[in-house]
Amino acid sequence: MVLFILKTECLNSILRIEVIEKSIDAKQLKTMNLQLKYIEKLKSEQILAEVYTDKYDESFCGFVVDYNPEFIVLEIFDDDCNYDGVTILLISNISRIRWAGNDLESRAYLIDISKRYNGVLSFDLSSMHAVLQSVEKLFNHINVQIQDIDTGICFIGQIHEIDDMSIVIKEYGTFSTLDRRFIMLSLDDITRIDANAQYENSLMRLYKE
Repeated sequence: MVLFILKTECLNSILRIEVIEKSIDAKQLKTMNLQLKYIEKLKSEQILAEVYTDKYDESFCGFVVDYNPEFIVLEIFDDDCNYDGVTILLISNISRIRWAGNDLESRAYLIDISKRYNGVLSFDLSSMHAVLQSVEKLFNHINVQIQDIDTGICFIGQIHEIDDMSIVIKEYGTFSTLDRRFIMLSLDDITRIDANAQYENSLMRLYKE
C-alpha cells in the first residue's frame, strides 16, 4: 500500500513537471514568435532600427538584411550615418530593438542608401559553421568576437580550417604590426561576426599594398 502511494506521488510529480515545462515552452514560443514577427516587419519594410545587446553594452543602428530563429544580419551605419559593414548577432543575445521616433527617422533621412552594399547579401544561417563560411566567401575576411570571454578583443582574418566545433583563423595584425598569425577558437564561444566595415576594409587595403 505504501509502495503504491509512493509510486502515485512520483507519477503526479512527473506529470506536474511536464505541465510546467510545456507551459514554459509555450511562453518561450510566444515570445519568439512576437520577436520574429517584428524582425520580419523591419526587414520587409526596411525600417532603420537600433538593436541592443545590453549584456555586452552594445547597440547597432542599421537595417535587417536577413534572420532566422538563431541569427540576425544587419547592415550597420555609424553615428555619422556612414555605412559600416555587416554584423551578424545571435538573436538570443538581443535584449531590445527600437524603431520609429524622431531620432531614428532623422537618421534614416540622412543615410545615403546608395552607400549600402552593392550586391546580393546572402548568407547561410543554418549554423555558426555555415555563417562563418558564407561571410568569408562574400567578403574574403571575417571579424569574430568572443564577448562572453573578453569584450575587448576581436579576431580579423581568413578561415584557415573549420569544422563543427572549432575554427582556425589566419589573422591580420593591427595597422602597426601587420603580423599574420593563427588562432583557434571554439565556435560555441563566438557571439558576433562582422565584415566589410570601415576598419576591416582599411586593413585589407593596407595588406594589399
